Amino acid sequence: MPCILQADVLENALDKAAATGLAHSRYWHLLLHMPGDVSEVDDPAFFLAPGGKSDAEAELNATLTALYGETRFDDNATGCRFPARRAWLQKQLGLEGLPELHCSAYETLVRKMDPQSVTLVFSSAHINSPASMFGHTFLRIDSSYESKMLSYAINYAAGADPDKENGVVFAVKGLFGGYPGFYSLLPYYEKLKEYRDTEQRDVWEYDLDLHHDEVMAMIRHIWELKGVYNWYFFFDENCSYNMLWLMEIARPDVDVRGHFAYHIIPMETVHATEEERLVRAKHYRPSKRTLLLAYEKVLDRRGEAEAMALADGTLAPRAVLNDPAHATQMKRYTLEAASELAEYRLMKGEVDKATYSERFHAILSARASLGKGEQLPVATPRNPDEGHRATRARLGTGWRDGHPYQQLGIRPAYHDLGDSDIGFMPGTQIEFLDLLARYDQDGAAVERATIVSITSLAPQSAFFKPFSWRMHAGWDQNFVTRDTVFSTAVGAGVAAGGSWGYGYVLAEPELFVTDKGYGALKTTLGLLFKVGGGSKLAAEGGYRFYADGMRQWTGLVEHTSRLSQNNALKLSFDYTDKTAGAQRSFSAAFVHYY
Repeated sequence: MPCILQADVLENALDKAAATGLAHSRYWHLLLHMPGDVSEVDDPAFFLAPGGKSDAEAELNATLTALYGETRFDDNATGCRFPARRAWLQKQLGLEGLPELHCSAYETLVRKMDPQSVTLVFSSAHINSPASMFGHTFLRIDSSYESKMLSYAINYAAGADPDKENGVVFAVKGLFGGYPGFYSLLPYYEKLKEYRDTEQRDVWEYDLDLHHDEVMAMIRHIWELKGVYNWYFFFDENCSYNMLWLMEIARPDVDVRGHFAYHIIPMETVHATEEERLVRAKHYRPSKRTLLLAYEKVLDRRGEAEAMALADGTLAPRAVLNDPAHATQMKRYTLEAASELAEYRLMKGEVDKATYSERFHAILSARASLGKGEQLPVATPRNPDEGHRATRARLGTGWRDGHPYQQLGIRPAYHDLGDSDIGFMPGTQIEFLDLLARYDQDGAAVERATIVSITSLAPQSAFFKPFSWRMHAGWDQNFVTRDTVFSTAVGAGVAAGGSWGYGYVLAEPELFVTDKGYGALKTTLGLLFKVGGGSKLAAEGGYRFYADGMRQWTGLVEHTSRLSQNNALKLSFDYTDKTAGAQRSFSAAFVHYY
């Protein structure tokens, strides 16, 4: 008799689901990660029907059948593996007679997490890591504990370690879905340690306006994704994109994914989340690097040297305490900076744990003996959501060697040195597929077609000695002829700067490809001044030595006026030696970011 009753209620549930078209509803497709007719989840373990990846109705029917036909009532039960599906189907169909389950693993996790709210976290670019220059987003599940360090982070990443694999192989496989991507759940303090402390990345937190039931809907679905993989694609199905599914599961009347078509950049997901009115509060957590740079601003040369010596173990803390040349507050700053620097060196693997512990304890003991002092002033930078959008369109006019021309350009991603730094890390550039066309007396031509261009100008300071570098690959008109030819370069050097801006010197081996290859070495000197309001004045001069003996001077001066968050005016003068004579160009262009 119970089996007959179970069969009856299952039949009624299947009939009701078919009559209401439940398999075609938005939420069922969200649960299956199915933007169209095919799910983006690639792991067969996620589906109960043989064709469930591409048949939403078959998957719904298989789910109902499994829920009523449970043979295990513990963590292995279908309802324990898919609590989000079970809860939603029960609500939509008023399911009766479902077996009672004991999902101890899921219930233990919920008690441990104590989910109350959700925060979208954006970690800024890592200044010397191409793989991290777009930044990264993940979610934090906040508990009732006052400290956010006790919260859990939901992350999505490719199942590969870029530090242990060949960089080119990692990039290619990441572009074309060569790695499985997995969701993971880990303590928030571990992510902060990775991004804010070890990788020197500032962290921005965006509290989402989700109520408790919506948070629990997200948690139930996160459990369903445990150990399930999707193929990871760097440009679209990436870390940030897969966070958007979770937001829509929590609140299905928003369409955060609908803001994107061909590519998704982490910061753009923050813009989309705000446009969907999901953000209620914002917070900033400075990186270890930002804190140490703040200490550099308040310390004198003596204090900087003492802080480094303390962190290295070549100076005893009592020497600072007994130094009559320094005021008490300067001693406090010196010892505090030394403790931060010692911890930073531990995280970078420059000192072992035992040595660090001994030095750190001695430094903190000395600092404690000086009592409470002034709090370190750490300036909060402009929020990344105040920066320009990723895609840029350009419309301009100019004169080259006395002849007028018009320009039209498009760049899908993402930021260059001439763009406003508001919301971006100064000195960084990363561009993909930048196309600039020109029309002049000779007709239409492609002036520039950049495949990729990456720059990292990291000013050196007392505590940090990074190198600066840049690379590019694509077609341009930098060769000695007036043609557009393919060129590629990778160079390195040093940079120095301050509140005014920064200067840099680079040495760049280059290759130009026409009917044959031409090797060259370019030495570059550049200056970039912050004019105010996000506007910039940049100047760069270079001298190129070709392997066959040719020589070439180049120069560029560009002023960018930030008119609004997503509009700017660029005025530039460009000088390049050519075999047919020096080429001089003046241009004015309006650029719009969207």
